[in-house]
Amino acid sequence: MQVHEAGLLGRTAKAAAPQLCRLASSRRIRQGTRLLEVYLEILQGRGAGTGWDLHGEIVAARRCLRGVDAPVVFDVGANYGQWSTGLRTALGRRTGRFFLFEPQPACQSALARAQVPNQVVIPAAVSDEEGSATIFADAPGSGVASVHRRRDSYFGDMTAHQEKVPVTTIDREVERWGIERIDLLKLDIEGAELQALRGAGCSLGDGKVTTIAFEFGSANVYSRTFFRDFWDLLTPLGYRLWRICPGGLLLPVREYTEELEHFRGVSNYVASLKPA
Repeated sequence: MQVHEAGLLGRTAKAAAPQLCRLASSRRIRQGTRLLEVYLEILQGRGAGTGWDLHGEIVAARRCLRGVDAPVVFDVGANYGQWSTGLRTALGRRTGRFFLFEPQPACQSALARAQVPNQVVIPAAVSDEEGSATIFADAPGSGVASVHRRRDSYFGDMTAHQEKVPVTTIDREVERWGIERIDLLKLDIEGAELQALRGAGCSLGDGKVTTIAFEFGSANVYSRTFFRDFWDLLTPLGYRLWRICPGGLLLPVREYTEELEHFRGVSNYVASLKPA
């Protein structure tokens, strides 16, 4: 009976599709449907990191640092230090070390003036090898500056401002500063996150990086990277993945599916060697 009913429902839905399609194609219905679709995606964390829930990102980061008395944090793509400042406040203590990677001179001067205890500002972009690169943005100090030429439908042409900047790698800085562990590696570098992880190959392979927080979204169109690349790099090393949802809720990603290739806005993820 249940099989028969399922077949009948399927045939009815298929027969009704042409009429429903015409209805759904009207401009008013289409706009409303799109807004609902975006909202439902955001509730699952897809696109929820597009600048409006920094508090949720900090809540998730604090949760990942539970039980760590003096965390070592790499903030790669620090911009003006908003994320690190918020995390410091949330942790409620002055111990630990924060390494802020920021290639844009306009941001570096602001970070230096802050004079935060135990803070190290590294004036460089991060990738898979040392050298130099051009970053592209709409203006100096932009929060969406990238080493990739972007033409997102949301931001438009992101090549109005260009700067030549030095480039380093995570492995190089780990060696340079004699770092034994990174409790949290945060990557917000507009499409270059996978390159940065490849430049941390030795640190990842040695288990020095406990937790990674990274973005995935529209900028990955221009770096030609997929979520599959992150999955294939991190899961064989023992990392488990979660997507950050509004308010800092962590939704486990237990298996790879093509639905993870979500390029609308930005989605935030956590990969960790320990339970979240």
